[in-house]
Amino acid sequence: NVVALARAREQGATEALFGNTVGQLCEGTGSNVFVVIDGTIHTPPVSSGCLPGITRALAVDWTGARETELPMDVLESADEIFLTSTLRDVQGVHRVDGRPLTPGPGPVTAKAMRVFDEHAALDRDPRLG
Repeated sequence: NVVALARAREQGATEALFGNTVGQLCEGTGSNVFVVIDGTIHTPPVSSGCLPGITRALAVDWTGARETELPMDVLESADEIFLTSTLRDVQGVHRVDGRPLTPGPGPVTAKAMRVFDEHAALDRDPRLG
């Protein structure tokens, strides 16, 4: 993770994304990844090997994201991509391997950010609910 993140930073990125042992999209070095395809939010299932993060679980619950096995090349065609983590909450991705995405968060990502912020503001520790 440290080596991948250092390489990503050398290329001006803040995160590196990994596939699992069967070539499916899995997670970042310290985040979970979500992709938007035709207006629907997808994220790799925990069975893919990704970290079952609390922020990930909340984002799935609050946005209605579908847990879907995704090939790595989904990053080449996804309409939008966002990451979740304790420090990021929901953060839009602007570029993947040099492929620019929307200059700001896309509409689905922006809504996911808004929904996450609204729910988080209602309960300071939603894990206990």
